[in-house]
Amino acid sequence: MLVLRYAKEEGAEYISHLDTLRHLQKILIRAKIPVEYSKGYNPHMLLYMSAPLGVGIKSQAEYFAVETNFGGNDFPELFNKYCPSGFKCLCAVKTQKKVNLQADMDSAEYLITGINDFDVAEFLSLKEFKVLDKRGEEKEVRERVLDLKKSDNGLIATLSFGNFTLRPDVFGEALAKIYGGEVKDVLKLNAFIRGVKVEERF
Repeated sequence: MLVLRYAKEEGAEYISHLDTLRHLQKILIRAKIPVEYSKGYNPHMLLYMSAPLGVGIKSQAEYFAVETNFGGNDFPELFNKYCPSGFKCLCAVKTQKKVNLQADMDSAEYLITGINDFDVAEFLSLKEFKVLDKRGEEKEVRERVLDLKKSDNGLIATLSFGNFTLRPDVFGEALAKIYGGEVKDVLKLNAFIRGVKVEERF
């Protein structure tokens, strides 16, 4: 099995999760990478994606795993040769373990730009923090904000991901409502399994 880290930028961030799956399958077919299929009447490619990323959020840390005997070192160059614009394989790691990315990934790090300056330490001392989700429902999410710090380009936020995802755009909008500014861009930088980058777990 190979675990792949790939980027979705330059317009690819607007492609839905299901359509991203179709893109990945077609890339593998065009590249003639030997992939295993399920058995039965309706065989399908054994490709396993990480949890969905919100449409419009750029990422340098998307993942999928695929059942193949193809070597990891040569995979990125071959994969990228057949990628559509906005997709790019960044690394490939071979593993003997069965991988469940959706269940295992539990946090992600994002760069959020456009929020006015505020006291990050004061925010982290808050006992509660509420946001309005995409359905307009108010939710308490303070425990899902794992870390927050300033960078030269904006804010670096480490948020819960997977079963308890806090969307970074929703979080950024809540910050802007309180501290001012407007979310200009959101970029997913890294994803983690119990504090370790996904590709370093295998």
